[in-house]
Amino acid sequence: MTLNPKSRTRSETMRCKAILSFLLLLICQNLFSQFYWQKTYNSYIGGDDEAYDGCAADGSNFYVVGYTGIFDYYMYVAKFNQLGDTLWTRTFLGGVANAVAPSDDGGCVLTGRRNNCFSMKLDLNGNIVWDKTYPNGTETGDITKTGDSGYVMCGGLFSGYICKIDTLGNLEWEKYYNDLPQSFTKMEPAIGGGYLVCGRKFISNNWHAYLMKIDALGNMIWEKTYDGRYILSFEQYENRLILAGGFNISGYGRTILTKTNSEGLMIREDTIQINSQTDLYQSTLMINNILYVSFTSQIPSNYGYVGKILKMDTNFNVIKDVTLNHDSSSIFSYSLIEAPGSNINDIICFGSFEPIGFEDVDLYVARLDSSLTQPPPISVNLISSLVPQKSELSQNYPNPFNPNTTITFSLVKSGVVKIKIFDITGKVIEVKTSKFYNAGNHKFDFIANNLSSGIYFYQLTIDGIIVDTKKMCLLK
Repeated sequence: MTLNPKSRTRSETMRCKAILSFLLLLICQNLFSQFYWQKTYNSYIGGDDEAYDGCAADGSNFYVVGYTGIFDYYMYVAKFNQLGDTLWTRTFLGGVANAVAPSDDGGCVLTGRRNNCFSMKLDLNGNIVWDKTYPNGTETGDITKTGDSGYVMCGGLFSGYICKIDTLGNLEWEKYYNDLPQSFTKMEPAIGGGYLVCGRKFISNNWHAYLMKIDALGNMIWEKTYDGRYILSFEQYENRLILAGGFNISGYGRTILTKTNSEGLMIREDTIQINSQTDLYQSTLMINNILYVSFTSQIPSNYGYVGKILKMDTNFNVIKDVTLNHDSSSIFSYSLIEAPGSNINDIICFGSFEPIGFEDVDLYVARLDSSLTQPPPISVNLISSLVPQKSELSQNYPNPFNPNTTITFSLVKSGVVKIKIFDITGKVIEVKTSKFYNAGNHKFDFIANNLSSGIYFYQLTIDGIIVDTKKMCLLK
């Protein structure tokens, strides 16, 4: 049978549309994949660099805290964009930054180990807003933002310690819990009020996992202990808790998960793996009742370590897992956060990268999708102390997008900024902004409600000079 001209034309049109859609999808996938990465960073100070925690910043950016140095410890804070590019870093001689929490204005508040208990707030450009010391305190391992925009911190060495500070870093109250040696590793507001705290407590010549609930002023409501283990992290959902930590069997550390009711009474527990290897540094993250468990696991063949991340349901069934490793070097995974600005539940992992031999340890950060797809090969970056290093235009995020996306840019010095949006033919379809901006990092949202699917371009001009042009993909 011979097709009539109209049918043949319609068939060719449909085939062309299918080919164009496929090519567009390939381009968009290529643009989209750049947001999943793993990178190592070595500082300009030299020596070892380790990342212990991170939190959201402004837009899709995020903060990383830890330490760097050779003979002296330097606390450091680094700010990265969604691609893992360094926006700025700050170092402070003396001490280690163990934990960080976001502030309402896009900055962050950090705490950790120094001569005394302390907290420090930085604005979104890395400037110190306040630096407070609490002489009666001790080392703190976690900081969490509270409903009144203040913060609670917990820690301890020989006695458990918790304090509450206001929005200016002023101490509101502090408590010691020292009937027996104990220390706290994580704290957050409890569902229904008060706070939950986890850690360990020394009872009958042995350490035991410990969970406590306190009221808004730090007074104990209840406490629970669990034999022969420690708790490093916990998650709340509905009227349940999931505790993550470890215990020791014949010299090998094991990762153990425990489910309890809202008052800490055990419902079930599971050991993740029981072969001859050691697990360390457990951390957790829960998104939409999906549990992500991160830990560091030893490789028996060469005694190195790999980072492990498991995606699980609330009954501890493993949905997917990924191993973060590189040749025979070790990767240590310390903490997880949900990627800021992501609407598809991306996660970010913080830790350290330890090459074989006597090379320095480097900061390690990886961004993964919610399916735990293996990230691309590791790339190496030098952490710079200059903020920003140059005027530049960042890749929009999310990308592909529908219909909203965020465009960020950095200015070394103040100037008149113009952002133009072009279609694939080079036609200007919108001038998004044209005004004076101060030096620093800036962003704006682009909404494409009236545009069709396709590739578009956006261009940054400063004082009439074109700085950069990038492409983005609208996929409806």
